[in-house]
Amino acid sequence: MDHCSHFHSFGRVVASEFEKGIWIKSLVVGKIQLRHMEFEPGSLIPVHRHPEEVVTMILEGEMKMTVCKETKRVKPGDVFGIPPNTDHSGRVFGDRVVAVSWSPVR
Repeated sequence: MDHCSHFHSFGRVVASEFEKGIWIKSLVVGKIQLRHMEFEPGSLIPVHRHPEEVVTMILEGEMKMTVCKETKRVKPGDVFGIPPNTDHSGRVFGDRVVAVSWSPVR
């Protein structure tokens, strides 16, 4: 009998605090890492970079994101890509923000 599972739930994943007010749950499915992120009002994503390409979709709330030198206010349904080794940062205004992102396994 095949014991592998093709179904997963963030409900069973414990969130870890990435930065003050930023909580992340991560799941690895095959070669992809999926992250569920919650940002408290006023939280700040400091400028950082990583070798993986990341695609993020906003589910709730609005925030200002800067990728490379382009800054935009993103809202539910907006998707943005972060190329490998590219500086990016963000700031949450108003209510909390919930987002999901996809990247190769880190």
